[in-house]
Amino acid sequence: MKSLVVPASAVAFISGGGRDVDATRVGEPVAAGEQLMLVDDSGNEVGLAIADPENQRLRVMATPADGFARIDGALLAWRVERALKLRAKLGLPGPDHAYRIVHGAGDQLPGFACDVLGKTAVVYAYGEGLRAVGKQLAEAIVGFAKLDGAVVKLRARGGADDVPQEIVGKAPDEKHIVTEHGVPFEVHPLAGLNHGLFTDMREQRLGLARFASGARVLNLFSYTGALSVACARAGAASVTSVDTSQGVQAWAQSNFGRSGFGADARWRFEVGDAIRFLQRAAKEKERYDLVLIDPPSTSSAAGRSWALGRDYPDLIAKAAAVIPTDGLLWLAANTHDLGPLAKLAHKGLRQAGRHGAILEQAGLPPEYPTLAAQYADRYLQIVLLRLA
Repeated sequence: MKSLVVPASAVAFISGGGRDVDATRVGEPVAAGEQLMLVDDSGNEVGLAIADPENQRLRVMATPADGFARIDGALLAWRVERALKLRAKLGLPGPDHAYRIVHGAGDQLPGFACDVLGKTAVVYAYGEGLRAVGKQLAEAIVGFAKLDGAVVKLRARGGADDVPQEIVGKAPDEKHIVTEHGVPFEVHPLAGLNHGLFTDMREQRLGLARFASGARVLNLFSYTGALSVACARAGAASVTSVDTSQGVQAWAQSNFGRSGFGADARWRFEVGDAIRFLQRAAKEKERYDLVLIDPPSTSSAAGRSWALGRDYPDLIAKAAAVIPTDGLLWLAANTHDLGPLAKLAHKGLRQAGRHGAILEQAGLPPEYPTLAAQYADRYLQIVLLRLA
């Protein structure tokens, strides 16, 4: 194994619990996927890492205290066993349950993530150089979680939906049903990056029941309708789901059907742009007691350029126009580059001439651990406001 001298700043970062080392501070070039023994300038071992030049990272998988000489199946199995213990304590595993079993550096597996979807795992490797170890990780997850098989996907920079993938064990069906808190959802483990259920919204789907009962709900960027289903199940008076894709709207309707909600005027599925929908709704004086907005960080869908930091306040202002006094505005942001979401909310409400009181702020659920040494990894922000 090649030894690589890392600067004092990297040594301090690793000793302080950091696992995603900035490779730009290391002068020597490394090959993607190369296993490295990181040492300080005195030759003392600091950690074992995988080179991930695509993301300009050295992914530290173990330190001397862990007692491993290589990054191999034994190390990965140890990590997976510990990760599974946390999820078991949270009550997440089950024969058809959906949950996250591995979340990057927070589970001491930097550069990797894995969702369990019933009897199938979907493992994400965040760089080309991580794919081989990703396959070993999938084997460990299948074994410890007693699954049928796994799909290993390359989640490269740029987020293309056509992603390279490999099967470990039994190949899953194109579509199957999983449950979350007893609620059934259709997932597509062999599709692109997104299999149809964002497990980081688990606690939000559960908590929306407190606010959705009897409410007229509008869900923008509704995707496969998981938040919409949660509101309908909570007793919402009506739920309108808006998304640009006809395909995901059909998927959302099937998720409604699995919860016992058939064709009904209370459940609307609108295909189109969220901003245009809000403009029309305001003109026609439609009102919604609870508006949910969970937009992408960037998008060019429907011929409209969208960037979260630039465009979110204007969207919030337009949403405020359809929310009555004492109505609720639930906002989400999925990026660590944004700054406080509450500030963007204030900017948008001020633009609309409205005021808001924050009822709740939230983030990632417990199955998404992140390191204190890498606080920027906590990408998810949720803000719930009551408007005046």
